[in-house]
Amino acid sequence: MTAQTLIAFAQTDNAAWLQTMLEAVLAAWPDAQPHPRIEVRDAALPDAERTDAHVLIMDGRSLGSRELRKALDQLQAEDAAGVVLVRDDDPAIGQSLGSVIVRGEGTPPDTLASMLHAIAACDGAARELRQELQIAERSSGGVREEMSRISQELSLASRIQQELVPKHLPEVSGMDFGVLYRPAGDVSGDIYNVAKLDDRRTGFFIADAVGHGVPAALLTMIISRSLPMQRGTGETISPTEALGTLNDELCNVSDGTPRFATAVYGIVDAATGLVQIANAGHPQPMRITPERVAKVEAGGPLLGVFREAEFQEETFTLEPGETLLLYSDGFETAFPDADAMLRGKGVLPTNRYVELLLSIGRKSRKKGDTVVEALSTLERRLDEAQGSLHQVDDVTALALERAAA
Repeated sequence: MTAQTLIAFAQTDNAAWLQTMLEAVLAAWPDAQPHPRIEVRDAALPDAERTDAHVLIMDGRSLGSRELRKALDQLQAEDAAGVVLVRDDDPAIGQSLGSVIVRGEGTPPDTLASMLHAIAACDGAARELRQELQIAERSSGGVREEMSRISQELSLASRIQQELVPKHLPEVSGMDFGVLYRPAGDVSGDIYNVAKLDDRRTGFFIADAVGHGVPAALLTMIISRSLPMQRGTGETISPTEALGTLNDELCNVSDGTPRFATAVYGIVDAATGLVQIANAGHPQPMRITPERVAKVEAGGPLLGVFREAEFQEETFTLEPGETLLLYSDGFETAFPDADAMLRGKGVLPTNRYVELLLSIGRKSRKKGDTVVEALSTLERRLDEAQGSLHQVDDVTALALERAAA
């Protein structure tokens, strides 16, 4: 991804304040490179010359409600994307119009950095998709060519989304990580992450946006960049607080359109096996050994439904040789009932996936299989399943195994 220009608009009297805010935003910019260039322009409202940037941030603190609405309408007409900052008591906070979000002037810089980074990551592809769709709607000819272009843009969106998931899982002494990530189409409504927090602790995360296709994929991009794992001081954020913050962010960007997701976030200490974990409406993770299976009972509401929702945190010790398995609900339709399909009833959910998932933790120790190899076996079973060429839903599984003593 090439560096983008972050265009900032502020009147002369407020330019210094906005410049200071932007410097703090850049200091908190996510690790993904490159950082954007910043250009502050002296204007109360965006001008026609802003088309050289995909992302903007605008000082709207001095605007009245009518002026703010006019500015948002203008930004939507220009197909802009970004954040408008208003007074912290402004009733417009939390509104969004198109890809423009209204936030308070007291929004922490790290939150703004995450939001602007997510918008920058997906705005270009989303804009091109919208343009291609508009062209296709206006013209009945050249449909095949237009569909080919849309397919290319979906491929671009897919590559952008792939940048948000780890290319390689971290190597942690005493732990073994494995993942199976299979979108149903070009883009996925599932997202995951595994990241080292310090010398001993590793954060792990899986989320499933409600819906399919591009809307769900764009939501996963926001989720990925809005989940706080650490403060600017390096202090680790607990799973309960992390999901609470993520939930509030999704509620804030909602414009009346449902933007819901399920998720599980946890932290594991490789030295002791201690796991802290919280769940937001996601299928319950499973603790698996060759002898037993136990579900992790941590539970909570979906993300993006209720502001200030609380998410229960569970702690337990992952024993040597034990596997913790997180997975998305796409597995419910991954192994359909063949008789039902032959009778024309379509792909119905089944529980056949349970035993196959359990096989990850019951692998043969004599053969020395790892969770990576076990997940590869599971992926082959997906390929062999009836209807695998027309996968109904995204499927994701994330496995953590503590090394045997």
